Amino acid sequence: MDVTMMDMSTNVLDAIIQLRRAVARMGALTFTGDISGRQAAILREIGACGPVTQVGLARATASDPSALVRILDDLETREFVERHRSESDRREMLVSLTAKGRKVLGPLSVAHKRLADATAAALTGDERRVFVALAEKIRSSLSTRVEGVSMAKGVDGQR
Repeated sequence: MDVTMMDMSTNVLDAIIQLRRAVARMGALTFTGDISGRQAAILREIGACGPVTQVGLARATASDPSALVRILDDLETREFVERHRSESDRREMLVSLTAKGRKVLGPLSVAHKRLADATAAALTGDERRVFVALAEKIRSSLSTRVEGVSMAKGVDGQR
């Protein structure tokens, strides 16, 4: 039986969804304690970028903006992050790590490394390089195609 392009596309999407779920389950085991894998990813991104706008953080972490606000509210209540208005554009909120947030980055980096190692353990070095290249190609293609397209519409602009 011939596999159609549609079947292959569906298989790729299904594989990505299954991989995301498996990594999320592994992340739940890795990031134990008070910080979820999602919160850890957000803290690591803020740590890597320095003060960042909420909009920029949502894009960088592929987070829904309203879900990100809830996560930041929790992280701010727990004194891991602080938000303040941008001096250059008062409409923008900047998010930065507090001293407590910077302190937790070390253990989060160790946990992230464990998760990364466990995720890629089944792959050889060459397979990892190919996988990363293909994943980046797909990510870039999707980012380009959905840039400015309403999520209520399909990629072709149709509802």
